[in-house]
Amino acid sequence: MSQAIPLGSIVYIRYKDHVLYRNEAQPIKDPADCETVGWLVGEDNEHVGIEHDRIIGKHNYTDDRTSGLVLLKSCVLEIRSLPLQNAPRGSLSCPEDKATTAEYAPQTAKRKTQPK
Repeated sequence: MSQAIPLGSIVYIRYKDHVLYRNEAQPIKDPADCETVGWLVGEDNEHVGIEHDRIIGKHNYTDDRTSGLVLLKSCVLEIRSLPLQNAPRGSLSCPEDKATTAEYAPQTAKRKTQPK
């Protein structure tokens, strides 16, 4: 399926997911169509692993935990790499963008520091 996509690549995956239903008037008969974006961390003949949340660098309050999914390949509808392949490990932001972008988060009415 994704043999041409190297491990560590940023990918988009669309897949069928199980649905748990409880106390419904009619049984749910179809799985849910879902999608996720993350780093391809593993693959074999039956499974594909994607990590979609991870710590950047080292912090005193973390233990390098990550979050992700292991999906059955039979449930994967689509997998493709995304055009962020040159981003350094641990960062999705582009250094060139930081020089031209004034803000990364909403600011209060008055800026506390002036841009350089």
